Amino acid sequence: MAETVEGKTYLPNDFGDRSGDIEGESARICERLAAHALSQEDRRPRLVTGDDSIELSAGMVDVLRRVAEAMRQGMAVSVVPRHTVLSTQQAADMLGISRPTLVRMLEEGEIPFVRRRRHRRLYLSDVVEYRKRRRRVADEALSDIVADAQMFGEYDADPEEYREILRAVRHDG
Repeated sequence: MAETVEGKTYLPNDFGDRSGDIEGESARICERLAAHALSQEDRRPRLVTGDDSIELSAGMVDVLRRVAEAMRQGMAVSVVPRHTVLSTQQAADMLGISRPTLVRMLEEGEIPFVRRRRHRRLYLSDVVEYRKRRRRVADEALSDIVADAQMFGEYDADPEEYREILRAVRHDG
């Protein structure tokens, strides 16, 4: 019988101290995973549990590397299983919008969908692609705003200073 997989968020302090810094063995594992590169095809990484050994695909190694790097940097990581076909409510939740807004967008053709009887269904890949497009448009708009501000001399500060201030604010909570 198949086990139901539920989402879970892992915090850095689940593996280290209360400050969010990963310590000791966990830190070494995260650093090694984050730095590991697949350099030789014949030396594929393996996951070893007891007497079992499973060869990992390049995609799985990439996932583990990204998780390890995020946790090494003190970020939380969420594992959220998703079906490849989503209901309108699931897709709306994933995009952070209301279901009626999503339905309007579907009817305007912004995201492809299929109809199963009375229900609209969306493919996960289409929702992810829409989210990427939306982020790209937002990034371009922000770049235009910054360029305009620089042109009028209203943005003379060093962007690195702002990044440092943001890092400090995020780190202090």
